[in-house]
Amino acid sequence: MFKKVISVFMLLFICVFFNTFFVNAAQTSVFLQIDNSVMTVNGEEKAVDEGYDTKPVIVDGRTLLPVRAVIENFDGNVNWNNDTKEVILTHNENEIVLTINSTQALLNDKVQTLDTAPIIINNRTMLPIRFIAESFGFNIEWNENNKTIIITENDTSENTSEENTESTAEIADEQITEPEYIKDETPEPENDSNILVAYFSATNNTKGVAEKIASELNADLAEIIPKEPYSEEDLNYGNDNSRTSIEMNDESARPEVSNVIENIDEYDVIFLGYPIWWGQAPKIMSTFVESYDLSEKIIIPFCTSGSSSIGSSAKNLEKLSPANWLDGRRFSGSASSDEITEWLNSIKNDIK
Repeated sequence: MFKKVISVFMLLFICVFFNTFFVNAAQTSVFLQIDNSVMTVNGEEKAVDEGYDTKPVIVDGRTLLPVRAVIENFDGNVNWNNDTKEVILTHNENEIVLTINSTQALLNDKVQTLDTAPIIINNRTMLPIRFIAESFGFNIEWNENNKTIIITENDTSENTSEENTESTAEIADEQITEPEYIKDETPEPENDSNILVAYFSATNNTKGVAEKIASELNADLAEIIPKEPYSEEDLNYGNDNSRTSIEMNDESARPEVSNVIENIDEYDVIFLGYPIWWGQAPKIMSTFVESYDLSEKIIIPFCTSGSSSIGSSAKNLEKLSPANWLDGRRFSGSASSDEITEWLNSIKNDIK
């Protein structure tokens, strides 16, 4: 009986010790949610981007958000170099330099490769939060079911070295206990989709439609990323010497694509999205369809445009890659989910 009492006492002591350790270690805790402009910092609600309605978003499976408020809540600093389009983040002795539309970043002057490049959406700079958090030694946890992110700082985040950064990332899931109000014990379903939504989007209009299609079909999503990003000057359709004008007037133009879809053979159906430029698909779409063997696949094109129809754009792409091409559809950049769902229902028998 005495041994049992001692055992129970020791168990309670251990529980209290570890609970106290982790509570005291967590100096700052930030809770964010995809498509929510409000975050919670140590239990207090704050705007993610003060004065704006900016919300965290997911691009290529990576969470992007305006990180100034997050970093500053961890006593870090954020600076912007307009000439070089660089964002400089500092925390303790660590510095991260990111460049808009570039997957190359610097962590303490060492080159790092990002999965997703920083971008500008509605004049707000959107940065990859996981890379930043783990580089600074913060713990970060993602809840797929609730689309939530929890970032915490503990004592080990001071003076982060390369080894410290790696170990922090590895043990993050073990150290963070998910709050009860977002706890979900339902196991995450495996996505065995045979459908891919691949898209190119220079101004995010096509991106929005592509995301809605992928969400409706529970399909995989892949952005076609140009090796040389298109600037605002490149997209000046009124300038005969702009990059897009030159490309669209050159039948042989094939802008390079920076990313490769390694598992494209796994998909039976590919939705192919693009904006309409000069009544046609951008030349980077020609690069894409010529880069893969699509002969055994069903290809369903869709495009976005303010007024132009899909016209002959899909037929011209079809000439470049033999496959089972279905009729395409044109959407406005602000197409509603209901409009997209109606279209998908009309072709559901063709993509089974």
